[in-house]
Amino acid sequence: VMEEVFMVLGDFFVSGVAASVVNSALKYLTNSITVAFRQRLTLYVHARYLRDRAYYRAAVLRVGNLDNADQRIVEDLNQFCATASDLFARTFKPLLDVVLSTHRMGESMGYSGLTILYSYFFLSGAVIRAVSPPFSEYIARTQKLEGDFRRMHSRLITHAEEVAFLDGARRERDILDAKLDKTTTWSSFYFYLQFKQGVIDQYFVKYFASMIGWPVLAFPFLADTSSRSAAEIAARYRESDTLIQSASSSIGDLMMVYKKLQRLAGFTARVMDLLEAVDSIHDAKETTAGAIEDGSEGADAGESESVGSVGTMVREYEKRTGSGGGKIGRSGGGGRGVIASSSEEGVRFSGVTVYSPDGRLLVKEVNLTLAPGENLFVTGANGAGKTSLFRVLAGLWEPTAGTITRPDVAGATDESFQVFYVPQKPYLVSGTLRDQVMYPLPGDPERDDDVVEALSRVNLMKLVRTSPEGLNRLPHDWADVLSGGEKQRVGLARLYFHKPAYAVLDEATSAINPDEEGAFYSHLGTLGITAFSIAHRLELKRFHHQHLHFHADGTGGWTLERIKGGKR
Repeated sequence: VMEEVFMVLGDFFVSGVAASVVNSALKYLTNSITVAFRQRLTLYVHARYLRDRAYYRAAVLRVGNLDNADQRIVEDLNQFCATASDLFARTFKPLLDVVLSTHRMGESMGYSGLTILYSYFFLSGAVIRAVSPPFSEYIARTQKLEGDFRRMHSRLITHAEEVAFLDGARRERDILDAKLDKTTTWSSFYFYLQFKQGVIDQYFVKYFASMIGWPVLAFPFLADTSSRSAAEIAARYRESDTLIQSASSSIGDLMMVYKKLQRLAGFTARVMDLLEAVDSIHDAKETTAGAIEDGSEGADAGESESVGSVGTMVREYEKRTGSGGGKIGRSGGGGRGVIASSSEEGVRFSGVTVYSPDGRLLVKEVNLTLAPGENLFVTGANGAGKTSLFRVLAGLWEPTAGTITRPDVAGATDESFQVFYVPQKPYLVSGTLRDQVMYPLPGDPERDDDVVEALSRVNLMKLVRTSPEGLNRLPHDWADVLSGGEKQRVGLARLYFHKPAYAVLDEATSAINPDEEGAFYSHLGTLGITAFSIAHRLELKRFHHQHLHFHADGTGGWTLERIKGGKR
């Protein structure tokens, strides 16, 4: 007897080890599938989202109506992949249990009772799905509200200093509390619906199923007229009871998969919105490019343009308001867009008209020619369209009418041309001091001599000397370390490092001492950089050759004059 006991214990020990490994392996496999799925899908989205400036068109021009892109890419993609991967474990094991248990029970008690039981499960499953609320839509709405709430906190972090100066904590708290109240109110309603649906699910799948299962299980044994002994019948009943509980539990798990599918559908809707929005941005760009290549035909056929382009939005705006005679002015050649040329031709604006995305006329029929080395000084009131003209030059916006001819720099294609932009508040990338200067190139220690040269030109070597890490200095956030003037110096150092043929300086020296601006502009001439300077300080005119002034009177008016005595 003791020998049999030890054999049973040994068998249980071995089986327990095997079962532990198998169960843990299933969980590990599910997590591995989640990670691999998320990595591949996110890499695909990154490739699409960051190609052809789709991120800019989505965030600034609102092409594709994509909201909370960060929430969708980081959180929604992760939840989608986790839920989809979890379906494997939620379906494979229960389905295998049902098949094996049904086969064994069929041998013991026949299939007639099991047919009744399984028919009930199918019928109750149909009833449960019929009365279930559209949880997939509710999940998508929940994620949207969560994304809006998180964006409000991100805005507060981004503008913390401005809020602190204005003592706006109380107002910001009201805004955040209002978003929180909207989110939690919806969540409470959503969880209440889950509670009601859970009551129905539990009753039909667990308790009412037991009322059906007990008669189905007991009747074949109560009506047994065979010569089996009572002990044998009791043993078979016990076995069938265990099997039917296992099968019923597995069927219940399979029925509850619909909840996982609803959850998956909710995240699928969010992910598909993301993918479709990104694809629509690329389709808009391709359609717009085709319209530009068609020349005058593209200018006449409004339907051939992208609905996401600035020009098309303006045409739709004028159709709604009845202004503009149904057509926006075209240049003499009938085409519009940006044309690459040889580097000797410089930059030429021919009849360029630019509207803002909300339909405001900014500039109208600008005609301007700049030879290489001729600096342009641009002035005008706020909102006059000074920066917008160079957004068109850089390819960020599409001109409503007219053409822009720009050089094909260093043999690059039209798509790869870059007008280097130095804003009033330069973008500071997450990375080392070297990364700040070399952006958008990755940091490369082999080019440290060029980086140091650029930093010394803008008098920022103190950032290298005051830190033992030197160019590898990596603070938590450069925006918190540098002053306004130092940030602008980093922008100029970046410009000196890259040495582009053309650069737009948008109030790029407004926080720098005026007595240093002369040296900075002189070095632009040494490097052969043609500058388009947007500024309010008229003292900078002496470093330029032409002066373009926007009237900002709503008519798109402008004046152009040559500056006498302009120098590099």
